[in-house]
Amino acid sequence: MESNHESPLVRYAVIEAMCSQGPPERFVIPYRNESSLRQVIADFCIVATGFPSREEALEVCTAELSSAA
Repeated sequence: MESNHESPLVRYAVIEAMCSQGPPERFVIPYRNESSLRQVIADFCIVATGFPSREEALEVCTAELSSAA
């Protein structure tokens, strides 16, 4: 049940998982509908959305890890 506003294209989001011990981990997940993504993933865990490729989203993860070190 897709509306006219939804794109059938896959986009990628960077998600941050909080850990009780150690630094948070970031990873990339694909999605087709951002509102559905936000229904299953807490907003505060979503770092960035809308990347057209997995590689571009991974660059954000890598850049964040490099700046944290």
